[in-house]
Amino acid sequence: MGAIKNNKSGLKNPERLYNRYSGVPVVYVESNDDQYVFGECWFKEFSSRLEFCPVSNRNDIETETTAGCKAVVDAVKAERSAGNPAWGVVDRDAVFSYKYWHLVHETDDVVFDDARPFGRHVKVLRLWEMESYLIDAASIEKYRSEHMMDVARPVDVVWSELLGDCQALIPHAALNAVRHEFGVVGIKDGGTNGMLNRADVDKKLVSDTLCSMEKSNPACRERYQHYIRGADAFDMPDQSDRVRMSRLLRRVHGKAMLARFESRNGFKRLKGPLAVQIKEAGQIPDELKDFVSNAVADKA
Repeated sequence: MGAIKNNKSGLKNPERLYNRYSGVPVVYVESNDDQYVFGECWFKEFSSRLEFCPVSNRNDIETETTAGCKAVVDAVKAERSAGNPAWGVVDRDAVFSYKYWHLVHETDDVVFDDARPFGRHVKVLRLWEMESYLIDAASIEKYRSEHMMDVARPVDVVWSELLGDCQALIPHAALNAVRHEFGVVGIKDGGTNGMLNRADVDKKLVSDTLCSMEKSNPACRERYQHYIRGADAFDMPDQSDRVRMSRLLRRVHGKAMLARFESRNGFKRLKGPLAVQIKEAGQIPDELKDFVSNAVADKA
């Protein structure tokens, strides 16, 4: 840990940083919600050996960004160069933000994991967003049935419903990709709420959006079809609804999935309760368990 006491890599207060860490690895995450799910819920038992920290709380190192995937990548790079055992977790959408196009639609998990575009100390989630990991049929239905005081539906019925949401959000993901590529503000996570299915989204959202965009971006329809093909490639029609949905969540936006469910049932802020239920059910993904194990063992 002695390396931290020098004043390199933009460190403003190396002595205070040294006292704070004392050799405990820090995992930087993109948001307070991420910190709650990972640090206060799923991996709380490691709290004495590992600290999950929202990157917005980091004020010891000078940087141009204070939030999001770039801030996480910058934080890990700066602190490891100073001798700190720092790690990071970023959403899969980080490869889109950085324009690593060969990874955006990579359907092979092994190839995706091995790419390590930000180095081995920054975990890129296989699913599009942290929220994507909260979409579990049993957990969601338990919450719905308890709050609606209703009989829980069979889990297969819920998986089918969630797959329908995933299918409806493929155009949403493709449209946002096109808008991002041409520097246009994206469609909100709740942009498809109230639209019944993919055909409904095509009719009510896709047509008007592309018509508006092509006035200044004539290639937008061609690019939309490119992103549609890329998203559809994750689907596995011969598999169960559960497997198909899990595959599509590598490209479909998890926040938008939750937004549709919340809107349909009149709920708000499902993230916390779902995270707790997934923890209790022992459904934390192995990819995250493996990452945390490596971070805990790190002494920089």
